[in-house]
Amino acid sequence: MARACFYCGDAAVADEFGLPRWAVERVGLGDVPIEHLVSVEELPARPPQTPAAQIPYWAPRHAELGEEQPASRLGDAIDAAIKERARLALEQYSARALCAACERAMAELDARARPLLEPMIDGGAGRYAHDEGRVLAAWAARAAYATLVVERKSQGVPRSHRRVLRELGEPHANVFVGLGRYRPNHVGVLAGRLLTRIAADGGGVEAYTVLLVLGHLAVKVFGVRRVPAGVSVKPPEGQMVRFWPAEDEVLSWPPLWGLTEQTLEQAFLYEPYYRPFRYSEVRYLGPGKKRKVKYRRTEGLGPGRG
Repeated sequence: MARACFYCGDAAVADEFGLPRWAVERVGLGDVPIEHLVSVEELPARPPQTPAAQIPYWAPRHAELGEEQPASRLGDAIDAAIKERARLALEQYSARALCAACERAMAELDARARPLLEPMIDGGAGRYAHDEGRVLAAWAARAAYATLVVERKSQGVPRSHRRVLRELGEPHANVFVGLGRYRPNHVGVLAGRLLTRIAADGGGVEAYTVLLVLGHLAVKVFGVRRVPAGVSVKPPEGQMVRFWPAEDEVLSWPPLWGLTEQTLEQAFLYEPYYRPFRYSEVRYLGPGKKRKVKYRRTEGLGPGRG
């Protein structure tokens, strides 16, 4: 039985690559095997043995911690979470997923985006007009979907998201695209599906998240099946420039701070859709006091919160 095209459902005749070959070659890693890691469904519990072990991996170094720096524990944590390891050639990190028409459409999008992406991969600063930002956002979504296809997680992408990208040449309104800056000569990708707690009743909404690193460029794509009323969008402050949903007519890149190896996981898990502060009335109970005051409650500002 022939495989169906990811975008339109017709018979697939062409391969989709989980990492863009031209970008990997530009970084100088085209001939380097890919280390493919599959994590366990739930991270193993690791009770902290010292107070320093409770500090997140992305926290900065501190002299008082001595040799127990947060980043020094990152490798052990990754090893404990891996259930499968494999080394693949770049061509092997692919899947038959495109019909002839959609292959041409994606190739055209690649051609439009590549002149904008190459300086970013090299680390060069730039300013991007609205139409250029739209092209970059569309390419980011296209690259994220390619990764999800190869990782066999494409069922998490709603058909409406695929159709809008294919027919309109832009991401769906329920997709966030942020572009950050990373160190050079590195290529990597993190991809997953999750439930984000942004519903008014605290229920979960299905989502997908991809973080792609190509040289200096870090691409964050986060899509949700639906955005409940009252939900807003907020990028990681200072770490990602919001390219979609479009907000500014002119976008400046890179952001204020660059991502490091220990902050990649934080950026990957970050949920840009959140429910803003809700104000409720309470009464201050004190001697002769009945003054109304307000308190603020934050919902949905990260994994497992809300």
